[in-house]
Amino acid sequence: MQKRWTKHVFFWLAYHSFEIYTDFLWMLNQYNLSVWEAFRISFIAETIILLAVKLPMVYIMFHFLSKYTVEKPNRWKLVFSLSVVLILFSILAQLIIVYLFLPTIYKEIDIVEIFGYQGVINSFMDKVFIACLAIALKQMSNSQRLREREGLLIKEKLNTELTLLKSQINPHFLFNTLNNIYSLARKKSDKTPDVVLKLSKLLRFVMYETKHQYIPIAKELDFLKDYIELHKIRYDDRLRIDFKYDLDDLDTPIMPHILTPFVENAFKHGASQSIMLSFISIELKLAKNELYFKVENSFERNNTNDEEEGIGLKNLIRQLELMYQDFNIDTKKEGQKFIAELSLHLNQKG
Repeated sequence: MQKRWTKHVFFWLAYHSFEIYTDFLWMLNQYNLSVWEAFRISFIAETIILLAVKLPMVYIMFHFLSKYTVEKPNRWKLVFSLSVVLILFSILAQLIIVYLFLPTIYKEIDIVEIFGYQGVINSFMDKVFIACLAIALKQMSNSQRLREREGLLIKEKLNTELTLLKSQINPHFLFNTLNNIYSLARKKSDKTPDVVLKLSKLLRFVMYETKHQYIPIAKELDFLKDYIELHKIRYDDRLRIDFKYDLDDLDTPIMPHILTPFVENAFKHGASQSIMLSFISIELKLAKNELYFKVENSFERNNTNDEEEGIGLKNLIRQLELMYQDFNIDTKKEGQKFIAELSLHLNQKG
């Protein structure tokens, strides 16, 4: 509110100065007056007209603008109201000039036919100018506020959607990990306590770090390492995992939990469905804010449903659409190998 009133005061001061200056020049050119006398008359006359006519006229018009919309049936009510206000205040301005200015301010100046046809037209056009200017600026300000409000609503909607997507991914991750623990528990494996400990560490990340929009990529990398180590315990020598990474800046901000769904799908649709020796190859590169992530995994074609797509990967794509402007995800099958690739410009955020 304070900022709005500051804009109003600045506008009126600027407009008033402009009117005084133009009237001052007219006085000097038309009449044999000193500089000080011309300025005094211009200042007093324009100040009275501003306070008595233009200010109330403009804000009464603003009242009708807020009262009547431009949609039918209020459109003609608005036009009629603004026209009546404009005409009445134009007449009021002429009455002030004739009955106040001529006997006092303009008494030494020979102004002929000030209230004649030409004078009325000039007065009316002067009021039209300030009315159009003020209304145009008012509508521009309203449009700007509406755009800001619309942008805020869109942002809130996208944030709500993003939160929902994250809430779907986290239980999905937990469900897959609990399946691993269940499998080890049924085997009465001595590794079960170690897996529970690692799961606790991973859940701490999921609960706290994923609440942030961006985290250092080092934290995402540590989470991915722990996640892979947890699965290694389950699969033993039956699964070969090769993880290579090369990052030029560990502090680069990245959306949390962005890499795990690719690896998660590799375990779910590859190693977990295979009784033979299988492999997962992971490559992560970051150079000058350009990220490249590639996951390859073996799979048995008979155990793979082409229509099945993990909720983690689908939600990840939607999160990337919300958070980044430039990214590309490519998935393909080559023989008995499934390949998923992500290219992402981290500095072009959505």
